[in-house]
Amino acid sequence: MSATPHLVSWNLTRVCNLACGHCYLDAVQRRREAPDELSTEEALRTVRQIAEAAPGAMLVLTGGEPLLRRDLDSVVAEAARCDLMPVIGSNGTLLDARRAQALKVAGAVGVGISVDSMLPDFHDRLRGMPGAWEGALRGAHAAREAGLALQLQTTLFAENRDDLEALADLAGELGAMALNLFFLVCTGRGVTQTDMPELLYEETLRDIARLQKERPGLMIRARCAPYMRRLLNLHAGESAGGYAEWSSACLAGRRYLRITPQGQVTPCPYIPEAVGDLREESLKNVWETSATLLRLRGELPRGKCGDCDFRFSCGGCRARAFAVASDLMAEDPKCSYIRPPGEIPEPPPCREPITPGVTWAAEAQALLGRIPGFVRSRVRARLEEAAVREAVRVISVEFMRDHRPKMPFPGASRGN
Repeated sequence: MSATPHLVSWNLTRVCNLACGHCYLDAVQRRREAPDELSTEEALRTVRQIAEAAPGAMLVLTGGEPLLRRDLDSVVAEAARCDLMPVIGSNGTLLDARRAQALKVAGAVGVGISVDSMLPDFHDRLRGMPGAWEGALRGAHAAREAGLALQLQTTLFAENRDDLEALADLAGELGAMALNLFFLVCTGRGVTQTDMPELLYEETLRDIARLQKERPGLMIRARCAPYMRRLLNLHAGESAGGYAEWSSACLAGRRYLRITPQGQVTPCPYIPEAVGDLREESLKNVWETSATLLRLRGELPRGKCGDCDFRFSCGGCRARAFAVASDLMAEDPKCSYIRPPGEIPEPPPCREPITPGVTWAAEAQALLGRIPGFVRSRVRARLEEAAVREAVRVISVEFMRDHRPKMPFPGASRGN
């Protein structure tokens, strides 16, 4: 497993112009930054800490609403200068052509915009403001016109799960490169929301897997749903169909961390327990020494999750375990799967999984190492899949150039 995080989510502010009923941060509607949030100087120092602890990582700058941070462009520019991949997670309502172009110039590579339904009334009711749905679509168009890669983000409920195909259609029409479907974790204001029952959860995951197979040109991913790897029958170290060997499993504390507006570190946005404070210590030190993060990376969960034939490749959602049992390593209460008779618990994965029969030339291995950390596993997986299809035994630099896999944000490079 990687020694550094590949993905960092940073809630830059609690301030927001909406009042979403499921907000895990319990964001507040104020016009100015909260007084305890990181200052611009502290924020720029935090960017440098992230670059040291997670070189080449994707940095998701979110909120609240990050466009309400007056120093957002400066934070983006510093992230790009430090060879991180800055992307903005926004509700889209404040993103117009001018702001989108400014973010592009500063070095942002993409924007993720929340669209929770094809029914404007449902989206507006969930987001707490009339016109939020139309504003989100205006923001999506502004992002694409500015040359920013676009992802649509949807939080799934029983009430909107039937919108999956229409949302995929919308993503295609908007020119989005991905549709991320988030399964609710009941934290923050989300405790007031109703999560899907287990059987509907599994049915929805199967629908998502089918949609992805039918629409290979659009990445359609289930988030906060580690059971997807079980449904795809992908064990630890295996990749297929564009899913890297880590993709869709629970990343909390393993390849992922969250930073709060006050500079505290948590394993993920849905686990509120702080494991470090960047006003007092470096992120690198937190990542390498936190007992909680080391536990998440090195300890098996208990109960049926620790005995499962997908215990490493899935392992259950640690946030849901914590929310219900107040224990990060408890079994995931949402999963109804039981290891079948005759199946053995999943063995530990190899540290550097390589597709059987495929090796890498030294020059190609060096070139792979220069690809940003967040996408390296996906690039490697797709190249190895292509090598198997074409009966190529050794991946060379020329093979890599002939099969340039799509980056998660097309046209993006570090430092732009």
